[in-house]
Amino acid sequence: MATSSSGATGSPSDWGSDFFGTLNEMPSEPVIGIGHILEAMSTLPAFRDARHWVLRNLGLSQGSAVIEAGCGNAAALSDILSTIGTEGRMLGIDPTKAFIESARTRSEQLGASNARFEVGDIRAIPCANGEFDAVFCDKVLIHAGPPKTALAEMVRVTRYGGRVGAIEWLPFFVVSASQPAALDAFNSIFRKAVYEYFVSCNLARHFRAAGLKDIGTEAFMAHTHNLDAHPFWRAFIVHQMPMFIQVGLIEEATAQAFLADLEELNAEGEFSASFIVQAAVGTK
Repeated sequence: MATSSSGATGSPSDWGSDFFGTLNEMPSEPVIGIGHILEAMSTLPAFRDARHWVLRNLGLSQGSAVIEAGCGNAAALSDILSTIGTEGRMLGIDPTKAFIESARTRSEQLGASNARFEVGDIRAIPCANGEFDAVFCDKVLIHAGPPKTALAEMVRVTRYGGRVGAIEWLPFFVVSASQPAALDAFNSIFRKAVYEYFVSCNLARHFRAAGLKDIGTEAFMAHTHNLDAHPFWRAFIVHQMPMFIQVGLIEEATAQAFLADLEELNAEGEFSASFIVQAAVGTK
């Protein structure tokens, strides 16, 4: 496979990322924990439905060639394989070595001989111009950018007439809480922690700036009435809190008060939580 990134916009000196850009330097334990959260996110109905919507609208069929840029641990692999079949070709790239190892293990378990996973970056995709029928990313632009560079690369490796897609979310939780100040402190974690907080709200604008046409967008609501209705909610909100405290994103007393409030509301049947997932597709 040819290697080229001549169409990239900007240089590595312009790139930015949040903590996801440092996972290769982290101890294995937090990286494994983040992998478990990615797994839970992939099966949450809002993210699952957004992924299915993107795959349907990428114009893929049996025999198509597709890249997932920032594939993580390949949680989307089964859905991709069901779309492109055994005659298709799938490449997953991700900068985190541990995620690529997990992706390769998953691929072997599924017998996906037509899927390959390599360490790589969405802003410098190691593929030739126009080599693939479609490219998409899932919860990547929020962590690594700028979006114009990532999308320029996704467009570059897509053939003319092919499609590009993205799934993103706004990590603002509309959560029942009797202590609004603690809820605000919880939501401020993500405003401080992620690279491009509002990217999900601006996908159509970024797609148009990348030269894509026939842009379609869709929104999906994640919602629950119970903290234990799906593994995502407790894993993301509760189990990550010690890490948020440790890195100084929230005061320990505030975090503990917030969690105690949620647990009480949950036990009383008065808990609810929601956030928005957004997706876009466009044609090269």
